[in-house]
Amino acid sequence: MNAKTIETSRLKGFVKNIPPVVWILLLMMGTFSLFAPGYLEFNNMRNIIVQSVPLMLVAFAQTLIVLTQGTDLSLGSQVSLVTVCWVLFMQSGIPFYIAAIMATMISMTAGAINGLIVSKWKIPPFIATLGMQNILYSIAILVTSGSSIYYAHDVFRTVADAQFFGFPLIVWITVLMFGLTWVILYKTKLGAHIFGLGGNAEALVLAGVNVVKSSMMIYAYAGFLTAMSGLLTTCRLESGQPVVGQGWEFEAVAAVLLGGSSLREGKGGIVGTIFGVLLITILKNGLNMVGLFSIYQNAIIGVIILTAIVIDNVLRRIKDK
Repeated sequence: MNAKTIETSRLKGFVKNIPPVVWILLLMMGTFSLFAPGYLEFNNMRNIIVQSVPLMLVAFAQTLIVLTQGTDLSLGSQVSLVTVCWVLFMQSGIPFYIAAIMATMISMTAGAINGLIVSKWKIPPFIATLGMQNILYSIAILVTSGSSIYYAHDVFRTVADAQFFGFPLIVWITVLMFGLTWVILYKTKLGAHIFGLGGNAEALVLAGVNVVKSSMMIYAYAGFLTAMSGLLTTCRLESGQPVVGQGWEFEAVAAVLLGGSSLREGKGGIVGTIFGVLLITILKNGLNMVGLFSIYQNAIIGVIILTAIVIDNVLRRIKDK
C-alpha cells in the first residue's frame, strides 16, 4: 500500500468519525451567511459563543443525567432560583462570595434530592424532576412576587465585562467547567458509575456500588453546573429573574441528543453536547440576523431541531453499518 493510499484511507476515516451534527452545523452557518451579511465575522462568532454559555453549562448537566438513562426537568428552575437567591442574599448584606456559595448549595441540594427520589424510591426521573421543577419555580416566584430583582454590584460587571485573549471571562469559566466535567466523567469512579447506571445498573449493584449515593452525587453535580449557569446569568443580567431558565432543560435535552448521546442506551459524552448547543445558538442568532419575527422563531427552531435530530440518527445508523 503506497503513501497516497494510506493518506486517503486516513482522511476517509477522519471524515467518517466526524459527528453528523458538525456537518449540520456547517450547513446551517453557510446558509445563514448567504442571507445575513457579516454573519461569519469574528464579532458575531464571538457573540454566538458568549450567548451559548448559560445553556452550555445546563447541557453539560443534562448530559450526565441522560447518560444514566434519565432526564432532569428541574435544571432550568434551578438556574432561575440561583439567580434569585444570589441577589436576595446579597441584598440582605451577605458578602457576594458567601452568597454565591449558599445559592450554589441550594441548587446542589435540590439535585441531590432528585437523585435520592429517583434511586431510592424508583420514581421515574421525568416525574421526580418535574415535581422538583414546579417546587423551585414556585419558590422563586413567591420570594420575588413574580418580578425581576435588579441589583447593581461591581462583581457582576467584572465577571460580565472582563476579557482574556479576546473572549469574556464567562467563556473561560465555561471551558474550566468542561474540563472539570470531562475529568469526572472519564477519569473518576463517579464517571464509571454514570456510564454503569446508563448501561447496566444491576451490574453496579452486584459489584457492591452504592447506587443511591452515586445517583445523589451525579444529580448534585448537575445542580452545581446549573448553579454556575445561574451565577453567570446573574452577572450578565445584573438581576435575579424567577423564570429566566424556563425551557432551558428542554433545549439542553435537544442539545444532548443532537450531540449524539442516547436516552435509551446511556451512550454519548459532553464533547458532542458542545456542538449541539452551538447548533441551537447559531440557529437562534441566524434567525435574528435575517430579521425573522420572533413569533415564528420558536416554531421554526422546533422543526429544525427535530429534523436535525432525525438526520443525525439516520446518519449515525448508516455510519455504524
